[in-house]
Amino acid sequence: MKKIVQILSIFFVLFALCNCVYAIEDVQKNKNKEVVLKKEVKENAPKDDLSRMEANVEIQDGAVLSLEDCIRIALTNSPSVKKYKNLVKHANAILGQSKASYFPSLSLGTGYYGKFNNNDGNSTSDNSYGLNASLSQLIFSFGKVGTKIKKAKLNKIAADFDLNYEIIRTIFNVKTNYYAVLAATANMKVQEANISVNERQYQQTKAYFEEGLKSKIDLVNAEVYLSDAKINYVTAQNTYDAAVIALNNSMYIQSSPKYSIEKLESFNFANKYAEVTLKNFDQDLVKKFKAPDLAEGASYQTSVQKNELIDINYKVEKFPYTLNESIALAKENRPDLHSYVAVRDALKQELKYQRIQYLPDLKAKGTYGLNAASTMSNSFQVTGTLDFASINAMDIKYKIEEAKANLDVADNAIDKMEKDIYFSVQTAYVNMVQLEKKIPLTEVSVKQTFENLELAMGRYEVGLGNFLEVQDAIVNYNKAQESYVKLIFDYNVARAKVELEIAKLDKPQEQKDNK
Repeated sequence: MKKIVQILSIFFVLFALCNCVYAIEDVQKNKNKEVVLKKEVKENAPKDDLSRMEANVEIQDGAVLSLEDCIRIALTNSPSVKKYKNLVKHANAILGQSKASYFPSLSLGTGYYGKFNNNDGNSTSDNSYGLNASLSQLIFSFGKVGTKIKKAKLNKIAADFDLNYEIIRTIFNVKTNYYAVLAATANMKVQEANISVNERQYQQTKAYFEEGLKSKIDLVNAEVYLSDAKINYVTAQNTYDAAVIALNNSMYIQSSPKYSIEKLESFNFANKYAEVTLKNFDQDLVKKFKAPDLAEGASYQTSVQKNELIDINYKVEKFPYTLNESIALAKENRPDLHSYVAVRDALKQELKYQRIQYLPDLKAKGTYGLNAASTMSNSFQVTGTLDFASINAMDIKYKIEEAKANLDVADNAIDKMEKDIYFSVQTAYVNMVQLEKKIPLTEVSVKQTFENLELAMGRYEVGLGNFLEVQDAIVNYNKAQESYVKLIFDYNVARAKVELEIAKLDKPQEQKDNK
């Protein structure tokens, strides 16, 4: 009998050690899977996301920030990203707890026992000290522990996908606000140029008025249009300030020094203004229209140059995916959809657990006891138990019904998201294509309004045109430039929106071809 107890003890210890080794290996394997998963769910975001999330970027006075810098700052400072990172840690902790049943449980106890007897005046005492140690190990749970672990793993995967989707959304917000600052900067340049044109138009009209060539009303109108141009510039400045504030907010910077941002190939503009030069009128031309002699020196003549704030021959890089390809990529890559699927699969495991929760646990337990009294004694025993939890058939029935309902809700959510993804990708893609088609048309409008401005000013200079004709040409040219800047902004945002919808941010065609 003693040999049987020893054999069972050895078997019990070996079994416990094997479970520990298996649990450790499973934890390590899960860590490796987590690394692979993080690579998979973040492969479609711009590269170096992990470094962005860890690096600290300080903004110095006069710094020039690139889009990559702004994204790195946002991912480092974002409370939402930090929240989802902590949720990943929480899910990982739950997973570790679910694996704890693989490990044996150790319990220790000690005590003092005193016995006093008084019999006809004779007192006796018996004192003893005891020490108990037990080691219990789960042998078989009929699938309950395995189901809990699978559920925890799936919830961990869902948390990873949620983190990745938050990263993608943060990047999109930064890109949108970055584009808005570039657009506001370009629009300020347009308004500066408009002030320059109206200032010189005012000076020219004033010179004509002083020479008796134009009426007082033309001079007053020139002053009014110049004031309007200055008001428009103040509005453009306010728009720029608001855009910078929005960019700071997207980077979660409460107070920051003055900095500038780099231009982008997809949103570039030149520092050229609508310049006006001063030179003498053609004296023969003045005499032809019977203008009085001019004062010594020079009078004003306008020679307008193109306000090429953005390259009028803007080249749109072809989007690397068709509409159908974009929809397929969205269903394949969207982290939020994968998160829903992982949650649905976790709920399947929950349903499975509720169906088997009443099954018993087979456990082995080894106990060692030491008793120190008048004599020293010790004992060791090995036991096997089949533990049944309390069974409430009605409670089990409705827990299963609850699990089924939760699973149906998850299936409905996935179905709705797939449909929403289809329509959102389609809407974003069509909007991007529509804006892309407008770009060359708007370029033509800018060129035509500029040519019209040149003609109107030429007619005005030689006395054939009137002041309102020139001002209409100036206003139309200014509006055409404003529309062009807004169009380039809208197109870049629309393209970023499509990239967000298909979870393929910053994935250019050449990278795709090099795979």
